Amino acid sequence: MNLQTVKKVPTETVEGYAVALSSKQGISDLMKLKDRGFDSGKIFTLVPESKEAIPKYAIIPSAAKALIDQFIPGELTLILQKNPDFHHFYYDHFDTIGIRIPNHPLFPKLLKENGALILTSANPRGGTPKSITGHKPSTIIDFTNPNNPQILRQGNLIINLKLHN
Repeated sequence: MNLQTVKKVPTETVEGYAVALSSKQGISDLMKLKDRGFDSGKIFTLVPESKEAIPKYAIIPSAAKALIDQFIPGELTLILQKNPDFHHFYYDHFDTIGIRIPNHPLFPKLLKENGALILTSANPRGGTPKSITGHKPSTIIDFTNPNNPQILRQGNLIINLKLHN
């Protein structure tokens, strides 16, 4: 599936919109579709080509490494400091970056064909994400302060941060 334009895709959590990280027009279209400007306070999630590619885009604190090893790919989104060497017309507006790799059989093929992706839930701004599996959206953990990670959203994946620090 060519993701130079925004496409609706299934994930193991909720239905999403995906577009290739390399598609400037596709990302602009996604911003319009989701009514999300650079000042909206919300940043689209980046899906790296692989777990091993995460450092290309973000700085991984040691406290997050065990979670990455155990739960990615999966129902986990990590908010991390953006790698200062990563430059991109969209992400250059932000200091942080959300990283997730869905554990859905379609994603290895999508990533192989398109490279890294941008992913967001396929619901109108402020609307409830549509689940095709009965699952909640992914669990989000903010590691921008590595000494005090915070669970921002609790999904089906339950993580006790005290066990992982």
